[in-house]
Amino acid sequence: MMLSKNLKYLRAQKGISQREIAADLTITRARYAKYEEALSEPPIEVLLKLCQYHQISIDTLITVDLKNLNQKTELIENS
Repeated sequence: MMLSKNLKYLRAQKGISQREIAADLTITRARYAKYEEALSEPPIEVLLKLCQYHQISIDTLITVDLKNLNQKTELIENS
């Protein structure tokens, strides 16, 4: 599952801290950090909030390597 990697990647792309995204999702920073570190999986309610926040489908968030996908897209665009 790609969830933790994608959460780190998406947050980095937005240039925001764990504290900021946690506040926007109304969860603690420690709880959000556990999702990024793959120490815990978010309940469906939080997963839905994450998808809305990042404007992405659940399927894409948990199954697609977004960083790798973005790199491939950049290679194609630069060809």
